[in-house]
Amino acid sequence: MQNISLNVRDFYKKYFQIDEPYEFQERIWDLILQGKNPLLVRAPTGSGKTEAVIAPFLAQFINNDFIIAPRLIYVLPMRVLVNGIAQRIKKYAERISPNISVEIQHGDIPDSPFFIADIIVTTLDQFLYGFARASRQVGYHIDVPAGSIASSMVVFDEAHMYRDGFTFSIMRALMEILYRSNIPFVVMTATMPKTLEESLFERIKVTEEQKIFADISFSSKIDIKLHDDPLISNEDINLSDELLEKIKTKRTLIVLNQVKRTQKVYEKIRSRLELNDEQIVLLHSRFTKADRIEHEGKAFSLIPHKENRGIIIPEGTGIVVSTQVLEAGIDFSAELLLTELAPADSLVQRSGRCARYNGQKGEMYIFPVEEENKGYLPYEKKCLEKTWEWLKNNPDFDIKDFNQVCNFVDFTLDYKANDYEAADTLIDLYECVLYADTEPRNIQLRDGKAITLVVVDFSSGKGKKKEDRIKDAIRKTNIRENSINVDIGVGRWLLEKGILKLMLSYDCDKKEWNLKEINDISPFGYYVLESNYYNKQKGVTPDESIFI
Repeated sequence: MQNISLNVRDFYKKYFQIDEPYEFQERIWDLILQGKNPLLVRAPTGSGKTEAVIAPFLAQFINNDFIIAPRLIYVLPMRVLVNGIAQRIKKYAERISPNISVEIQHGDIPDSPFFIADIIVTTLDQFLYGFARASRQVGYHIDVPAGSIASSMVVFDEAHMYRDGFTFSIMRALMEILYRSNIPFVVMTATMPKTLEESLFERIKVTEEQKIFADISFSSKIDIKLHDDPLISNEDINLSDELLEKIKTKRTLIVLNQVKRTQKVYEKIRSRLELNDEQIVLLHSRFTKADRIEHEGKAFSLIPHKENRGIIIPEGTGIVVSTQVLEAGIDFSAELLLTELAPADSLVQRSGRCARYNGQKGEMYIFPVEEENKGYLPYEKKCLEKTWEWLKNNPDFDIKDFNQVCNFVDFTLDYKANDYEAADTLIDLYECVLYADTEPRNIQLRDGKAITLVVVDFSSGKGKKKEDRIKDAIRKTNIRENSINVDIGVGRWLLEKGILKLMLSYDCDKKEWNLKEINDISPFGYYVLESNYYNKQKGVTPDESIFI
């Protein structure tokens, strides 16, 4: 069935500038072009899973022979991953033809609500709404997104990252519908435990040939050390002078499990080492869109990363303090990694940002979490205890050895979809496809719900009355750039503390935002966060909620 003029190695060399593709990349090329689907790909972080699936798809454009599908939909778990992957794919596509369209579709950048570009990079949320014909962005053209999906190859990347039985149930329902509809799809993961694989594919036939395991050996190495005390407790950091000196001299990544702890560690290390804004940066989910982009850019300027096939090593001190938001999709390589204890898949993903490139050596310090104030959240306490016990019993664990990584993940994790929820979701999805909701009221991806905080500087408003000044300040605010998407639990915590007081609703006829005083928080609402409670370097402050 292969009608592509270039073989796989010639294609990789000419268009990806990769002299020697991995064996698993060649296998995926052959299987996709032979119409073998679905595929399950398990490969380590940084091994080129993205290239493996887009290579055979892009090769179709050389002969104008679309034997796979006329379009590709690349689905990711988080918005923060979408932009980077889209730019990477666009770079490859442009080498083949400037006419290949690569578009982004998610809440922040709704460039392709109809899913009709050649390649669409999107989130699982948007894919779900598109399939269910439940997106307000498509108006009366509700059939278009579902029709586009039906004529696509679908890739679910980083499929392990949801860690939520409810979300896995949604994913399983979608996969079963794609399978029964003969729509080709690929599931890719670095750290999916066997329990989840068996759960997702329980009703989907996948032969051993269609399961690709990439046993790649890397020449990089990470030395793992277990620390006895939490990274932060009693408002102070448990770091020796020797380790602090290491942090100052090595490009360092520090990862904590809660936003409030990242803020505290950021403050303490900045103060102890007398650092400025050009030497340390904080990353988490409670920054405005504009500041988040700026902070991500600064993180790349502080940590070694690849540019034009070469590795850029910044000079001087470089420290990135972060939550789980960088566990995937960020292609940089720290020399030193300090991390709180987390589930096995999280630890593996975090280690993928340290000594990432061949020949590098790194150090990884793992700290237990504090016992007080439910310090184990947002994870299950039993899961962390099991992970810690495994690490202590396996002191020679090589986190760069993919076989050992899979044993670590399979032994300590038991993620799975809920059978009953998956069945209910199938019914809901079929009803949506048949009757088409105009809004996604009955379909949601996660057990929790989101709200939007809009940071407004009240002092910028003019008027005699306070309400007029606030309205004027809102008119001067770029809502999109100054908004933050958070879990509803964060909003309720801010309401309880008296920080959130006003809700925004948009009047389409008058084309203006209206204000309403609140005593409760509703899902998917917009709420005013006064700029006094927001810091450009630290995000929302104070932030004592446990939601990530």
